[in-house]
Amino acid sequence: MAGKSHIVIIGAGVTGLTTAVFLAEECYKVTIVAAHVPGDSSIEYTSPWAGAHWHTHATRDNPVECDWDIQTYDYWLEILQNEKKDPQLPRSGLKLMTAYKYWDFPTTTDIWWSPYVKDFEEVNASREPIKSINKRAREGEPMIVDAMMQKEFAINVPQYLLYLQERARKAGAEVIQQRLPIESGLNNAMEAAEGHAVAAGRGNADCFVNASGLGAGKLCGDQAMYPIRGQTVLVKGEAVNPYTRSGKDYGSYCIVRPGSGTSILGGTREADVWDETPDPAVTQRIIKYAAMNVPELLTGPDGGFEVVSVQCGLRPGRKGGPRIGIEALDGYKIVHAYGHAGGGYQNSIGSARLVSKLVQESLSSSTQAVAKL
Repeated sequence: MAGKSHIVIIGAGVTGLTTAVFLAEECYKVTIVAAHVPGDSSIEYTSPWAGAHWHTHATRDNPVECDWDIQTYDYWLEILQNEKKDPQLPRSGLKLMTAYKYWDFPTTTDIWWSPYVKDFEEVNASREPIKSINKRAREGEPMIVDAMMQKEFAINVPQYLLYLQERARKAGAEVIQQRLPIESGLNNAMEAAEGHAVAAGRGNADCFVNASGLGAGKLCGDQAMYPIRGQTVLVKGEAVNPYTRSGKDYGSYCIVRPGSGTSILGGTREADVWDETPDPAVTQRIIKYAAMNVPELLTGPDGGFEVVSVQCGLRPGRKGGPRIGIEALDGYKIVHAYGHAGGGYQNSIGSARLVSKLVQESLSSSTQAVAKL
């Protein structure tokens, strides 16, 4: 590590950890400073609350995020291929599964990603499993009209975050769990983070990466940041086929957490809502619509789901999309990487590669230019 630039990353969510992996494996000296790390379950720590799966939210008019998502899909395929070749490698918690997307109305969605995923196919409503789902619908309940299927990644989120953390550590990164004074502004937070790194024997920072997620609102005074509250239900059993379903006045999904014996049912997207308390009425709505689509999980003694927990998480929304860019501030060099909303996991590889490139540019530049997305 002698002579290598020292990068201090603020935040240990999926964005910060993925960036740490790329930078450490490129032989930078990497120190992560964060209030919460894998294994924690604070409402402030967004990444563990995710479902999560590869299900792109990007649209054709945003080619950057489309590209990030495809990069992530391809990279995860490589991870699974490597795990298959070498059983001794740490398991990532990723699984490629046949997943379905249902619509209760004729869809006009531009499915731009179909050439980039495995086994994409439009599915007629007369085929299984749509035929059986519609047959089970009671009077007054919605019916599936349009559908598609594809190979899609399901993620055991706690396992994947630990996998990223340990992979970064194996490449020489160090994780320091410390709360930074984000309310005091970016300068003070960077000074404090650097102080923790120095105290740990890591030395001064040559560049910072700000992957603080929703905390960037206070940290950077970024008024474009806002929470997107999501409520989910964790149930026993792993669904045969994950799904998302769009109704006229509701949304429903089931995401498997591979190897955990559980699946996540969802969910909601409530902008500008900070409350972390689950709403019992929302829980019942989630359960009602999920029961129509994954009957194999109805294993409870009463014929319903075996509920493990109900939880809320706050996605880091940002008006105008994620902020990925270079800033020079009072002698500090920093690359911002936050505001990925509900796309943090599928954005993660493409986003981290761009951040790595910008770190290199920042280190080689003495300009005060600011780049933003």
